[in-house]
Amino acid sequence: MIVRLFCLWMCFVGAPVAAQSEIDEIAADLAAGKYKGITGGMVSVSGEVLFEAYAPRYTADRRHDIRSATKSITALLIGELVADGSLKNVKTKLSKILPDEFNHIAKGDPRRNITVEDVLTMRTGLACNDWAPASVGHEDKMYKTNDWAAFLLSQPMAYERSKHFSYCTGGVVLLGRVIKGLSGMSVPEYASQRLFGPLGITDARWEKTPKGYADTGGHLRLSLDDLHKIGRLVLAKGEWGNEQIIDAKWLATITSEQTEIPERREKYGYLWWRDSGEVKGKKVTLLYAHGNGGNFIFIVPELNLVASFTGKNYGKRTQFIPNQIVAQKIVPTLIDGQK
Repeated sequence: MIVRLFCLWMCFVGAPVAAQSEIDEIAADLAAGKYKGITGGMVSVSGEVLFEAYAPRYTADRRHDIRSATKSITALLIGELVADGSLKNVKTKLSKILPDEFNHIAKGDPRRNITVEDVLTMRTGLACNDWAPASVGHEDKMYKTNDWAAFLLSQPMAYERSKHFSYCTGGVVLLGRVIKGLSGMSVPEYASQRLFGPLGITDARWEKTPKGYADTGGHLRLSLDDLHKIGRLVLAKGEWGNEQIIDAKWLATITSEQTEIPERREKYGYLWWRDSGEVKGKKVTLLYAHGNGGNFIFIVPELNLVASFTGKNYGKRTQFIPNQIVAQKIVPTLIDGQK
């Protein structure tokens, strides 16, 4: 059992004892393994860590497969391409950036019009839906092929481009080739130079596709602290120390509502999720990265809150335990502490 409690008095000056006890209890329960399958959690307010806790047999140096939370990090890297001018506009067509990947597709084919932004918003129009196992473009089918980009681009159009949300990992994997093609570096090299290095993230581990490209759609391995640093960077509008790591306008764009999701209350930005509501009379916004299993980065700007979690509840509803911890326990407790 590993649990570290920090600055609870300083962070909750004037708060009811019950508020402090609630935070302590969350940390202790996580460290005792009471949140089944949730392997670690870290919470900070205004940069001050309230707790860092690990379930039994897990430690701070453990790298976790964060699954689709990788996508949100890929969005940060696309922003760096925009910042350095190598990507002029997110409305640039993928076929212009990756001509070799599209050379088998006839001129006039609507797939040639898919843009970087279409991928960032999951609106490529391709018959690819990872939430529907029967989908011909489902990620599990892609993983069985030798060329994931070719698999994706062989799928027919199912919707009008840029009009319909359909969660598709294959499109985000294709962004790995965009990053390499425009930056002239591999994704791990580019990420280390532009994002991970400045944050002090030293041991990020990218998986590779069968063709040797970085898997930018999932399976990046990071520690809990690494995830938390990403969240703190987003909360700070891209500033780390005295350096502007990510452009503030880009962060505002990727975490803003870009598209609606059929039959869900959540909204989608550029590979980042967004939700909002009212808790105890206070309006709050929840920005987050989500990876299957219970891997999350949560940011609540109104409370200067960052919460990160790792988990192994792959394919189970229990992967959403961190959402419940944040929405039903941490956020209400912090709001009470402000009264």
